[in-house]
Amino acid sequence: MNEQIERFLQYLKEQKNYSPHTIRNYRIDLEQYAEFIAAFELDFLKPERGDIRMFLGELKQRHLKKTSIARKLAALKSFYRFLKQNHITDKNPAALISSPKPDKPLPKFLTIVEMDKLFELIETDTILGIRNRTVVELFYATGMRISELVSIKMKQLDIDNQIIRVLGKGKKERIVPFGTPAGKWLRKYIAERRDFLMEKGNLAEEHLFINKDGTGISARGIRGIVDRFLYLAADRHGLSPHALRHTFATHLLDSGADLRAIQELLGHSSLATTERYTHISHDKLLKIYRNAHPHQKKGGGK
Repeated sequence: MNEQIERFLQYLKEQKNYSPHTIRNYRIDLEQYAEFIAAFELDFLKPERGDIRMFLGELKQRHLKKTSIARKLAALKSFYRFLKQNHITDKNPAALISSPKPDKPLPKFLTIVEMDKLFELIETDTILGIRNRTVVELFYATGMRISELVSIKMKQLDIDNQIIRVLGKGKKERIVPFGTPAGKWLRKYIAERRDFLMEKGNLAEEHLFINKDGTGISARGIRGIVDRFLYLAADRHGLSPHALRHTFATHLLDSGADLRAIQELLGHSSLATTERYTHISHDKLLKIYRNAHPHQKKGGGK
C-alpha cells in the first residue's frame, strides 16, 4: 500500500499541482489508514465501504475533530478514485460516504455588564469619538452587519421615526428600528458631522459614517475601532464586531422577543440561522435552573 500512496502523492504534486502543505496532510492521513489496514489484516485492494466506516469510527473514538475526520475521508476518496482510474481497484469504497457535518460554534456575545463597560470606554470629546460611540450604539441597537452599517447613507436614515432603510445580503432592503439611546447619539453625531464636513469642504458626502478625512469610512476602519473597545470591555479573545450583532439577538431573545421578529430584524433568509441563538438562551436557562433549584443545589434525591 505504501508504494501506491507514493504514486498517488506524486500524481498530486506533478499533475494536480497540490501545495506541499496539502500533500503533507494527505500523506499523514493515508499512512494512518495504512496502519489501520495492517492492524486489522484487511486488503486495501479489495476495499469495502464497511472498512472505511470502521476506520472513521475509530477516529471518532479518539475524539478527533469532525473537520479532521472530514479531511481524512476526503483523502481516502481521492486516493481510491486514483486507484480506480488506474485500474488498480475496481471500486471506490469511500465515494458514497458522507462527510461529518462540522460543529457550528455558538455565537459569541457580550453580557449586559460588558456592554455597559464598552460604552463607558469610548471617549466622546471629539467628532471621531462621538462617531465611535454612535457606531457602537447603532450596532447594539440594530444588530446590523458591518457591511450594512458602513454603507448607510444619510438619505436612508429617518431619525424622527427612528428607522433606517438597510440594504442587506442579496441587495434585499429591510427597515431596521433603533431606540432612544442610539437616536440621541445619532443626533449629536450628525450635528458634529456637518460642522466637520464644512471644515473639510465636503458637505456633499453621502455616507453617514465618515473617517478623519471627511469621506466614507471603510469596513476595515470600523473593525479597527470596534475591535479595540471589545477587547478592553470583555478582556477575552475571539470577539469581533460581529459579536455586537450576536449580542443584539441574544439580549432580545433573553428578554422574550419572538424568534421570527429577530429573524426579520437581522435579515436572515432562514429561521434556522436565527435559531442558533436559542442554544445560548437554553444554556443560560439550564445554568440558572441548576443554580437556583433547591433540589439541584442539594445534589439530587435522597
